[in-house]
Order: sequence, then C-alpha cells, then structure tokens
Amino acid sequence: MKIAVIGAGAMGSLFGALLAEAGSNVWLVDVWKEHVAAVNERGLIFETKGKQRTVKIRATLDPAEVGSARLVIVFVKSTHTAAASRTAALLAGTDGTVLTLQNGMGNAELLAAAAPAEQIVVGTTSHGATLLGPGHIRHAGKGPTVIGPWSKTGGGMNRAKDAAAVFNEASITTEVVEEVLPVLWNKLIINVGINAITGKRHGI
Repeated sequence: MKIAVIGAGAMGSLFGALLAEAGSNVWLVDVWKEHVAAVNERGLIFETKGKQRTVKIRATLDPAEVGSARLVIVFVKSTHTAAASRTAALLAGTDGTVLTLQNGMGNAELLAAAAPAEQIVVGTTSHGATLLGPGHIRHAGKGPTVIGPWSKTGGGMNRAKDAAAVFNEASITTEVVEEVLPVLWNKLIINVGINAITGKRHGI
C-alpha cells in the first residue's frame, strides 16, 4: 500500500518507519529541509531500548512528488492542520483515506472541510517518540491505537477497518470503534491533566 505521512516529526517518522518495515510504500512529507535530506541520504535512524537500526524510507519537501496515496496520515501540529488538510485531500484524491492521529480537537473538522467526511478516519495513539535530530528518532514507548470513522456511513467504517489492518500488520496494535468522539475527548482530558502537572513542575 502507498502511504503518505504529512508531518514527519517524532510521531510521523515513527509510524512511517514501522509501516515501511512492514512492507508499505511510505513517503514522509515535511518542511524541515535537514530532516528530509538526512532521511534520503542515510535512511531514518530508529532507536529503541538502547539499540539502533536504520529504516530506508523516502522523504520529500514537495507533496507533488508523492503522487496519489491510498492512505494519508496527518501528524502535523494542530496549528498547521488547515494547510495540511488541503495537501491530504490532494494526495488522497477520490479513493484514498485520510487518517489523523493528532492531539487536540478540531482536526477532523478541518480535514472534512477539504475532503469528503466518508474519507476521514480519526483516532488517538499511546505510542511515544522523540525526535533526536535530523533523521534520528527514539521510540519512547508503546501503547494502543484506537481509530474510527468520522462519517457514520458504512464506507467510513470499512476505511477504518482497512487502515487498522495495515497498522496491525506493522505491529501497531489498533482497535476500531464506531463512536470515536468519546475516545478523542478522553485523550484530551488525559493530556490536560498531564500538561498541568508538567507545567507546575517546570514553574509555568
């Protein structure tokens, strides 16, 4: 399957690498020139449990270089979702699926403003990753991923199931739910609690 990951920070690079290792044709799309250059020149350095491996994966600054993709995963910061949604819609075309695993609320609405709601799949993940430098990430922790259709149509559910199958083949343990909005709110509440504790610890 051809997959485009828009936003190749720590999490985008993590998912892209795992999917590429499982056999998918993955492209990372990002605006950080040094990161893109490092990935193309030497591959993505993937660190986990004190060990390193290099994952061969393609990266680009120009989404047009990717062409069309069956699955487009959006991992940009929420402030950049509006711009990323237009790129995602172009890459997905009329047949592809657009999946967001971003933190925060409102991302799905922005994506659905650029592409048909039935093509949008939304979810959260408990995986953790750190970007150590250009072309170098650390897998900080594993956890479940939960996704579901933004549209209530049968086609939306089928897209979610197809995406989950690809993730599970890449050892990204993924569950599909029909009602995904409560999952998003639960993740937001957890993040609010964590961020408050972190802010207090750092004197913010």
